Amino acid sequence: MNVRRSSRSLIAAGIAALALTACGTSPPPANELAKEMIDTLEVAKDPKVKDCMYKVVDEFTLSDEDAQGFDNLDDVADKAADGQARAIEIMNRFEADLAACNPENG
Repeated sequence: MNVRRSSRSLIAAGIAALALTACGTSPPPANELAKEMIDTLEVAKDPKVKDCMYKVVDEFTLSDEDAQGFDNLDDVADKAADGQARAIEIMNRFEADLAACNPENG
C-alpha cells in the first residue's frame, strides 16, 4: 500500500469513526480527530507536510453550494458514513487536499 493511500485512508477512517461512536459519549469534533490522526502519521521526513495538513483542516470550509446541505465537517463526516453521495464527494475532496500536502504522493 502506498503512502498516499495509507495516509488518506487513516484520516478518512478516523473521521468516519465519528458516525460510528457509541451513544452516551460525544465524539470529538471532526477537525480535532483529523488533527489527532495527522499527529500519528509517519508519512514524511519534512515537518512541513504535517503543517500543511493541519492548515487544510483548519481552513476547511463549505462552498455556498455545499453549505445548503451540510453544517460543518462533522455533519459531512456523519452523512458520508451513512453513504450520502454528496457528503462522500466533499470528503474525497478534503482527503485529496490532505494528500496533496505530501510531495511523495506526486
